[in-house]
Parts: sequence; C-alpha cells; structure tokens
Amino acid sequence: GGFWTAISAAVPKGGRLLMARNCHRSVYHAAYLRDLELSYLYPETLPDIGLAGAVTPKQVEEGLAACPDAAAVLVVSPTYDGVTADICGIAKAVHKKPGCVLIVDAAHGAHFGFHPDFPESPVRLGADLTVVSLHKTLPSMTQTALLLARGNRVNPEKLRFFDDIYQTSSPSYV
Repeated sequence: GGFWTAISAAVPKGGRLLMARNCHRSVYHAAYLRDLELSYLYPETLPDIGLAGAVTPKQVEEGLAACPDAAAVLVVSPTYDGVTADICGIAKAVHKKPGCVLIVDAAHGAHFGFHPDFPESPVRLGADLTVVSLHKTLPSMTQTALLLARGNRVNPEKLRFFDDIYQTSSPSYV
C-alpha cells in the first residue's frame, strides 16, 4: 500500500514516472493500476562484485532532461544488497524541476538514522516520500511498512485520500 499511495499522490493518473529499473514489483503494480507511462533509470553494475549499484544524481538529471513530463522520480536506497544512493544529490536534481517529487524505496533501510554508524535516513536527506519496511530490518513480526513524508511537494490530503482508497475493499481509482 505504501508505494500505491505514494505514487498515486505524486503522479496523476496516466502521468509519467521516472524510476529505477530495480524497483520492487509493487511499484510496477501501482504504475499499472494508475496507467502510468514509465521511463527507466538503470543502476550501473558494481565492477568488483557484479551487483547492481545505485542510481546516481547525474542519471536522474539526464533522465529528467529526457522526460520533462515526469511528475516523480523513484529510486531504491539501500538496495537489497545494501548499496546506498546519493539521496542528497538526487533530491537536489529532482527538486530543480518545480513540483517534481522524489520517492525512495528504503525498504531495507528502516534502521537508517537510528545510530551514527548507519547511513542517514532518506527523509533527512531530501526525499519527499520514503517507504520503509519494518519487518526487514527492525523488530516487526509481520509485513509492516511505513510511508514517511516530508516537505510540501505532496499534498497530505492526497496521501490520506489514496491511503483510504487503498484500504477499502472496493476502491474506485481516481
């Protein structure tokens, strides 16, 4: 529900989402349900270990230049393998475009910001909407996620509205 709510509040139905290609399938489900146009950012492979790295601020700048109609950018940080992105730099790139929203999939980083040895939370680094999964790195016994919001780029009423729709048994997708 976190990604559906975040994406629905940030991108109008039929709009464009610029997203990292390594996003969770729930992002694809939300995009499908909202009839979104998708453009992709491809994380580079880390040469020493062969794993996907993180999307860079430069990739985001180039992606937004190629897709000026993008209403939001969605990146993964940390990745499943623990690779973190330069969220501060990405936020600066996204926020150069008026009204554009940065959504971060921080499912594997719910513990970020709770200790000085951990990276800082994407919320504190400039992300407008961040989804964290407590059951992956914090003590939650079932699938528990939070949608964290900051700033004024996303209307809080839209977040409440789309969350309410998601929670009903027969939503009408607006």
